[in-house]
Amino acid sequence: MIRVIIFSGDLATRNPGKQLAVLDIAYAKKGHLSHYLVAMSLRGVGEMPPDGVASYPRWSASLWDLVARGLTRVLYRADQAPALGEPDRRCAYATKLCAVIEKATLTERAVELGTVEIAQKTGRRGHYTATFTEDVLGPREAHFVYGQKQLNPADLLLRAICWALFDQDRLGPMPKLMLPPTLKLDDGFDYFHLEALREPAKTGFLRYLEDRMPAGTPLNPMPKAKEYTRFLIES
Repeated sequence: MIRVIIFSGDLATRNPGKQLAVLDIAYAKKGHLSHYLVAMSLRGVGEMPPDGVASYPRWSASLWDLVARGLTRVLYRADQAPALGEPDRRCAYATKLCAVIEKATLTERAVELGTVEIAQKTGRRGHYTATFTEDVLGPREAHFVYGQKQLNPADLLLRAICWALFDQDRLGPMPKLMLPPTLKLDDGFDYFHLEALREPAKTGFLRYLEDRMPAGTPLNPMPKAKEYTRFLIES
C-alpha cells in the first residue's frame, strides 16, 4: 500500500497538526495490470466514499501518475477531471502545501518514495511552482496557475501533478505496460536485454534481482523474460 499525506506548509515543518488530507492506494488485484482501491479523508469533510483505479500497468510510469489517477477517481468518480477555466481573481489560495508518498508493507513502515512542495509565487495570487522528487525518476518542476473560489488541497495536488507530467491541468493517456522485445535462444527460452527497459521498470527490476541473488553475483545483461514477468506480479 502507498499513502499520500498532504500538509499545509513546507516539508521541513510538516507535522500531524498540519495534515490536510490522506490518500490510501492499496491493491485490490495484483498483476501486470493491477486494480487498486483508493480511499481518502479530507480535513473538514471526513472520509470520502472509496473508489478504484482499474487495469493500471505496474512499473510503467511515475508514482505521481498513479497518485493523480487515484485522486481523480476519488474526487470526480471518473477517469478524467473536468478542465479548469480561467482562475478567479478572488480565488482562495495556499501560500505553501506539501505532500509525501509513503510505502507501507508487512515488513516496512513509512518508507518515503516521493515528495512535493507547492508554493505560491510572491505577490501573484494563484500562480504556483511545484517541485517534485521521486525514488527512481528523480526531481521535476512545474509552474502553473490554479484558482477556485474554494480551495481543495487534494485537487490542487492533482493539478500540480498533471502540469508536471502532462503540461496541462488534466490527466494524459494511461501509460502503456512496459514490455521489452524478447529473443528466443537455442535453449528454447525467451530472453531480453536489460538496457531495453526504460525507467522506472529498469531500476525496479534490478533491485528485484539483487534482492534474490547472493551478494557479489554479477548481473546477467540478458535475463529470461519469465523473470521480468515474475517481477511484475510479485514486486
